[in-house]
Amino acid sequence: MKKILGIYSGTRQHRIGDGLLARTLFSQRTLGRHVSPFLSLDHVAPIPVPASAPTAANAIAVRPHAYSNCKMLTMVYQGQLEYTDAAGKTETIGAGDVQWVTVSDGQAPGRYTPVGTRRGDVIEMLQLWIDLPMPLSTCPHQALAEKIVAGHSIPTLALPDDGGRIRVIAGNCANHRGAMPTSSSFDVWELQLKSRCASELKTVEGRTLLLAILSGSVTINGDQAARSGEVVMLDAQGEGLFLETHAHTTALLLSGEPINFPAMSVPATNVVPA
Repeated sequence: MKKILGIYSGTRQHRIGDGLLARTLFSQRTLGRHVSPFLSLDHVAPIPVPASAPTAANAIAVRPHAYSNCKMLTMVYQGQLEYTDAAGKTETIGAGDVQWVTVSDGQAPGRYTPVGTRRGDVIEMLQLWIDLPMPLSTCPHQALAEKIVAGHSIPTLALPDDGGRIRVIAGNCANHRGAMPTSSSFDVWELQLKSRCASELKTVEGRTLLLAILSGSVTINGDQAARSGEVVMLDAQGEGLFLETHAHTTALLLSGEPINFPAMSVPATNVVPA
Protein backbone atom coordinates (compact mmCIF):
# COMPACT_ATOMS: atom_id res chain seq x y z
CA MET A 1 0.00 0.00 0.00
CA LYS A 2 1.11 3.55 -0.64
CA LYS A 3 2.41 5.60 2.27
CA ILE A 4 0.69 8.87 3.17
CA LEU A 5 3.19 11.73 3.03
CA GLY A 6 0.83 14.42 4.27
CA ILE A 7 -2.72 15.77 4.38
CA TYR A 8 -3.06 19.42 3.41
CA SER A 9 -5.89 21.90 3.87
CA GLY A 10 -6.91 24.19 1.02
CA THR A 11 -6.65 27.95 1.21
CA ARG A 12 -9.39 30.15 2.57
CA GLN A 13 -12.18 30.89 0.14
CA HIS A 14 -11.53 33.78 -2.22
CA ARG A 15 -13.87 35.57 -4.59
CA ILE A 16 -13.81 35.13 -8.35
CA GLY A 17 -16.09 36.59 -10.99
CA ASP A 18 -19.22 38.21 -9.57
CA GLY A 19 -18.77 37.12 -5.95
CA LEU A 20 -18.40 33.36 -6.47
CA LEU A 21 -16.39 31.78 -3.66
CA ALA A 22 -13.57 29.42 -4.66
CA ARG A 23 -11.07 27.47 -2.58
CA THR A 24 -7.64 26.54 -3.91
CA LEU A 25 -7.17 22.96 -2.73
CA PHE A 26 -3.53 22.89 -3.83
CA SER A 27 -1.11 24.79 -6.05
CA GLN A 28 2.58 24.87 -6.83
CA ARG A 29 2.66 28.04 -4.73
CA THR A 30 1.53 26.11 -1.63
CA LEU A 31 3.02 22.65 -2.22
CA GLY A 32 5.82 23.45 -4.65
CA ARG A 33 6.95 21.04 -7.32
CA HIS A 34 5.79 17.99 -5.37
CA VAL A 35 2.47 18.15 -7.24
CA SER A 36 4.02 18.13 -10.76
CA PRO A 37 2.64 17.70 -13.41
CA PHE A 38 -0.40 19.28 -11.77
CA LEU A 39 -0.31 23.04 -11.20
CA SER A 40 -3.38 23.90 -9.15
CA LEU A 41 -6.94 22.87 -8.31
CA ASP A 42 -9.72 25.37 -7.54
CA HIS A 43 -13.14 24.28 -6.23
CA VAL A 44 -16.31 26.39 -6.23
CA ALA A 45 -18.59 24.75 -3.68
CA PRO A 46 -22.37 24.92 -4.32
CA ILE A 47 -23.43 28.58 -4.38
CA PRO A 48 -26.67 30.25 -5.57
CA VAL A 49 -26.64 31.84 -9.01
CA PRO A 50 -28.66 35.01 -9.66
CA ALA A 51 -31.54 34.30 -12.05
CA SER A 52 -30.39 36.82 -14.64
CA ALA A 53 -28.94 36.82 -18.12
CA PRO A 54 -25.22 36.00 -18.26
CA THR A 55 -23.06 39.08 -18.74
CA ALA A 56 -19.37 39.92 -18.75
CA ALA A 57 -19.87 41.50 -15.34
CA ASN A 58 -20.81 38.21 -13.65
CA ALA A 59 -18.33 36.04 -15.55
CA ILE A 60 -15.84 33.86 -13.70
CA ALA A 61 -12.43 35.45 -13.95
CA VAL A 62 -9.89 32.90 -15.16
CA ARG A 63 -6.35 33.97 -14.29
CA PRO A 64 -5.03 35.10 -17.71
CA HIS A 65 -1.30 35.01 -16.94
CA ALA A 66 -1.14 32.41 -14.19
CA TYR A 67 0.23 29.62 -16.35
CA SER A 68 1.22 28.98 -19.94
CA ASN A 69 1.97 25.81 -21.89
CA CYS A 70 -0.66 23.86 -19.98
CA LYS A 71 -4.17 22.50 -20.15
CA MET A 72 -7.07 23.54 -17.97
CA LEU A 73 -9.85 21.11 -17.11
CA THR A 74 -13.23 22.53 -16.05
CA MET A 75 -15.76 20.18 -14.47
CA VAL A 76 -19.32 21.23 -13.64
CA TYR A 77 -21.06 19.31 -10.84
CA GLN A 78 -24.22 21.38 -10.50
CA GLY A 79 -25.81 24.05 -12.68
CA GLN A 80 -24.56 25.36 -16.00
CA LEU A 81 -21.72 27.50 -17.32
CA GLU A 82 -21.61 29.45 -20.54
CA TYR A 83 -18.13 29.42 -22.05
CA THR A 84 -17.18 32.19 -24.49
CA ASP A 85 -13.89 31.76 -26.33
CA ALA A 86 -11.60 34.50 -27.60
CA ALA A 87 -13.47 34.62 -30.92
CA GLY A 88 -16.81 35.20 -29.20
CA LYS A 89 -18.21 31.69 -29.75
CA THR A 90 -20.40 30.53 -26.84
CA GLU A 91 -21.03 26.96 -25.66
CA THR A 92 -22.76 25.50 -22.62
CA ILE A 93 -21.06 23.24 -20.07
CA GLY A 94 -23.76 21.40 -18.14
CA ALA A 95 -23.76 19.36 -14.94
CA GLY A 96 -21.53 16.31 -15.39
CA ASP A 97 -19.75 17.73 -18.44
CA VAL A 98 -16.02 18.36 -18.64
CA GLN A 99 -13.98 20.71 -20.81
CA TRP A 100 -10.31 20.91 -21.83
CA VAL A 101 -8.79 24.22 -22.83
CA THR A 102 -5.20 24.58 -24.04
CA VAL A 103 -3.46 27.61 -22.52
CA SER A 104 -0.37 29.05 -24.21
CA ASP A 105 1.64 32.27 -24.14
CA GLY A 106 -0.14 33.49 -21.03
CA GLN A 107 -3.39 34.11 -22.88
CA ALA A 108 -6.73 33.84 -21.08
CA PRO A 109 -8.58 30.67 -22.17
CA GLY A 110 -11.94 32.42 -22.39
CA ARG A 111 -14.77 33.54 -20.11
CA TYR A 112 -17.03 31.37 -17.94
CA THR A 113 -20.42 32.68 -16.85
CA PRO A 114 -22.81 30.88 -14.44
CA VAL A 115 -26.33 30.52 -15.81
CA GLY A 116 -29.32 30.88 -13.47
CA THR A 117 -32.81 30.46 -14.95
CA ARG A 118 -34.79 29.92 -11.74
CA ARG A 119 -34.62 31.03 -8.15
CA GLY A 120 -32.58 28.52 -6.18
CA ASP A 121 -30.29 27.48 -9.05
CA VAL A 122 -26.76 26.72 -7.86
CA ILE A 123 -23.37 26.32 -9.47
CA GLU A 124 -20.63 23.92 -8.35
CA MET A 125 -17.47 23.47 -10.40
CA LEU A 126 -13.74 22.92 -10.28
CA GLN A 127 -10.80 23.87 -12.46
CA LEU A 128 -7.61 21.82 -12.69
CA TRP A 129 -4.45 23.17 -14.35
CA ILE A 130 -2.04 20.56 -15.77
CA ASP A 131 1.53 21.22 -16.95
CA LEU A 132 2.72 19.94 -20.32
CA PRO A 133 6.15 18.36 -20.86
CA MET A 134 7.10 20.48 -23.87
CA PRO A 135 6.08 23.74 -25.58
CA LEU A 136 2.88 23.46 -27.58
CA SER A 137 4.71 24.80 -30.63
CA THR A 138 6.75 21.57 -30.78
CA CYS A 139 3.66 19.34 -30.93
CA PRO A 140 0.91 21.36 -32.65
CA HIS A 141 -0.90 18.19 -33.75
CA GLN A 142 -1.53 17.41 -30.05
CA ALA A 143 -2.47 20.94 -29.04
CA LEU A 144 -6.25 20.61 -29.22
CA ALA A 145 -7.47 24.12 -28.43
CA GLU A 146 -10.62 23.14 -26.56
CA LYS A 147 -13.17 20.38 -26.23
CA ILE A 148 -16.35 19.78 -24.24
CA VAL A 149 -17.39 16.20 -23.49
CA ALA A 150 -20.92 15.49 -22.31
CA GLY A 151 -21.26 13.67 -19.01
CA HIS A 152 -22.95 10.63 -20.58
CA SER A 153 -19.92 10.12 -22.86
CA ILE A 154 -17.41 9.80 -20.02
CA PRO A 155 -16.38 6.17 -19.34
CA THR A 156 -17.69 4.96 -15.97
CA LEU A 157 -16.64 1.92 -13.96
CA ALA A 158 -18.75 0.39 -11.20
CA LEU A 159 -16.84 -0.48 -8.04
CA PRO A 160 -17.24 -3.96 -6.52
CA ASP A 161 -19.96 -4.62 -3.92
CA ASP A 162 -21.95 -1.57 -5.05
CA GLY A 163 -19.33 0.70 -3.47
CA GLY A 164 -19.76 3.51 -5.99
CA ARG A 165 -18.20 4.35 -9.34
CA ILE A 166 -15.20 5.89 -11.08
CA ARG A 167 -15.52 8.34 -13.95
CA VAL A 168 -12.38 8.19 -16.09
CA ILE A 169 -11.87 11.81 -17.08
CA ALA A 170 -8.35 11.36 -18.49
CA GLY A 171 -5.71 8.66 -18.75
CA ASN A 172 -6.57 5.02 -18.10
CA CYS A 173 -8.33 3.00 -15.42
CA ALA A 174 -8.68 -0.79 -15.62
CA ASN A 175 -8.19 -0.68 -19.41
CA HIS A 176 -10.78 2.07 -19.83
CA ARG A 177 -9.40 5.12 -21.66
CA GLY A 178 -10.45 8.53 -20.39
CA ALA A 179 -12.74 10.91 -22.24
CA MET A 180 -10.23 13.72 -22.66
CA PRO A 181 -7.16 13.67 -24.96
CA THR A 182 -3.76 13.60 -23.26
CA SER A 183 -0.28 14.23 -24.65
CA SER A 184 1.58 13.12 -21.52
CA SER A 185 1.31 10.50 -18.79
CA PHE A 186 -1.35 11.40 -16.24
CA ASP A 187 -4.69 10.12 -14.97
CA VAL A 188 -7.69 12.07 -13.70
CA TRP A 189 -10.34 9.91 -12.01
CA GLU A 190 -13.48 11.17 -10.34
CA LEU A 191 -14.43 8.89 -7.45
CA GLN A 192 -18.05 8.78 -6.34
CA LEU A 193 -18.02 6.55 -3.26
CA LYS A 194 -21.03 5.40 -1.26
CA SER A 195 -21.19 5.74 2.51
CA ARG A 196 -19.65 3.01 4.68
CA CYS A 197 -18.06 1.17 1.78
CA ALA A 198 -14.50 0.01 1.14
CA SER A 199 -12.70 0.11 -2.21
CA GLU A 200 -9.21 -0.88 -3.31
CA LEU A 201 -7.65 0.97 -6.23
CA LYS A 202 -4.52 0.21 -8.22
CA THR A 203 -2.43 3.15 -9.40
CA VAL A 204 0.76 3.50 -11.44
CA GLU A 205 3.94 3.21 -9.38
CA GLY A 206 6.49 6.02 -9.57
CA ARG A 207 4.06 8.86 -10.23
CA THR A 208 2.91 11.86 -8.25
CA LEU A 209 -0.33 10.82 -6.54
CA LEU A 210 -2.86 13.21 -5.00
CA LEU A 211 -6.35 12.57 -3.63
CA ALA A 212 -8.50 15.72 -3.37
CA ILE A 213 -11.63 15.33 -1.22
CA LEU A 214 -14.45 17.49 -2.61
CA SER A 215 -17.16 16.28 -0.23
CA GLY A 216 -17.57 13.63 2.46
CA SER A 217 -14.73 11.87 4.28
CA VAL A 218 -12.56 8.81 3.75
CA THR A 219 -9.90 6.80 5.59
CA ILE A 220 -6.84 5.95 3.48
CA ASN A 221 -5.09 2.58 3.90
CA GLY A 222 -6.69 2.12 7.33
CA ASP A 223 -4.43 4.88 8.62
CA GLN A 224 -5.68 8.47 8.45
CA ALA A 225 -8.93 10.21 7.59
CA ALA A 226 -9.28 13.05 5.08
CA ARG A 227 -12.27 15.35 4.87
CA SER A 228 -13.86 17.78 2.44
CA GLY A 229 -11.42 20.49 1.38
CA GLU A 230 -8.29 18.42 2.09
CA VAL A 231 -5.70 16.96 -0.28
CA VAL A 232 -3.77 13.77 0.48
CA MET A 233 -0.24 13.44 -0.91
CA LEU A 234 0.98 9.84 -1.27
CA ASP A 235 4.40 8.31 -1.86
CA ALA A 236 5.37 7.41 -5.42
CA GLN A 237 6.37 3.91 -4.33
CA GLY A 238 3.77 1.15 -4.35
CA GLU A 239 0.52 0.80 -6.28
CA GLY A 240 -2.29 0.01 -3.85
CA LEU A 241 -4.75 2.47 -2.32
CA PHE A 242 -7.44 1.28 0.11
CA LEU A 243 -10.32 3.66 0.84
CA GLU A 244 -13.03 3.38 3.50
CA THR A 245 -15.80 5.98 3.49
CA HIS A 246 -17.65 7.44 6.45
CA ALA A 247 -20.17 9.31 4.29
CA HIS A 248 -21.03 9.66 0.63
CA THR A 249 -17.78 10.99 -0.78
CA THR A 250 -16.70 12.65 -4.02
CA ALA A 251 -12.97 12.86 -4.63
CA LEU A 252 -10.55 13.50 -7.47
CA LEU A 253 -7.60 11.11 -7.87
CA LEU A 254 -4.68 12.67 -9.76
CA SER A 255 -1.73 10.57 -10.89
CA GLY A 256 1.04 11.79 -13.19
CA GLU A 257 4.67 11.68 -14.24
CA PRO A 258 6.59 14.64 -12.74
CA ILE A 259 8.00 16.98 -15.38
CA ASN A 260 11.74 17.64 -15.27
CA PHE A 261 12.01 18.41 -11.56
CA PRO A 262 14.65 17.07 -9.15
CA ALA A 263 13.58 15.21 -6.01
CA MET A 264 12.68 17.51 -3.11
CA SER A 265 11.65 17.06 0.51
CA VAL A 266 7.95 17.11 1.29
CA PRO A 267 6.64 20.53 2.44
CA ALA A 268 5.45 20.78 6.04
CA THR A 269 3.03 23.72 5.71
CA ASN A 270 -0.56 22.93 6.78
CA VAL A 271 0.27 19.23 7.02
CA VAL A 272 -1.20 16.53 9.22
CA PRO A 273 1.84 14.27 9.77
CA ALA A 274 1.54 10.73 8.48
